[in-house]
Amino acid sequence: MSRSAKKYLYAVVPADDFDAEGFTLKGIDRAPLYAVKRDGLAMVVSNLDRKKLRPRRRHLKAHHNAVNALVRSDVDTLPMSFGVLAQSTEELRTFLAANQGTLRQQLKDLRNCVEIGFRVAWKVDNLFQYFVDTHEGLRDARDTYFQDGEREPSRQEKVELGEYFREVLEAKRADYRAAVESHLAAPAEQIHADECREETDVMRLACLVKRDKVDAFDEAVHEAAQEFDDNFLFTYTDPTAPYTFVNVTL
Repeated sequence: MSRSAKKYLYAVVPADDFDAEGFTLKGIDRAPLYAVKRDGLAMVVSNLDRKKLRPRRRHLKAHHNAVNALVRSDVDTLPMSFGVLAQSTEELRTFLAANQGTLRQQLKDLRNCVEIGFRVAWKVDNLFQYFVDTHEGLRDARDTYFQDGEREPSRQEKVELGEYFREVLEAKRADYRAAVESHLAAPAEQIHADECREETDVMRLACLVKRDKVDAFDEAVHEAAQEFDDNFLFTYTDPTAPYTFVNVTL
């Protein structure tokens, strides 16, 4: 192992829980993973000889595969974001020593937990038309501005109609999220609402779930879906490391 190489960081774990000899999965550039330990904590790392590390697909895959392998091994894991480097093992040991309290508390808070990403989306061809068809107020406003296609609304009227549509959209998102979270609240320890990235997004949630409640979470999702019709699509991820609920900065 090169002592002069930079250290690529994957996760903080309890020192006694990481078995380097039994952990055969390779990291970035297929480098072996090992642990830098201090006072009962360990930073899982691999050596990196290159000067720059670009977020290419193979690198991202290697990072997340390594972190999720820890999770699948039932190791309590504080995952690091992609691309974090340290210059030396001494720097890492200093970091572990200086942040003992914070790291131990986060490990305690996330003990036996995984993250499940959850999304609901509208499955319609034209979202605005869908809302016109299902929301009387928006339909009346559209008809008033367009008068069944017999007039062209002014630019200001189009802006007002667009703003009204956004208000209706956000109100519906809030209502639907509350309905879904009422089902997920029991099996989930925490629920974090992410920003909707696409107009058809109803909600994007990151859910912190105890490992022994993953099946209950699955059941809760199916129960929530029963309250929605075929215009909605429910998807969720396999359990992963709890990235959203970790705050580790080197």
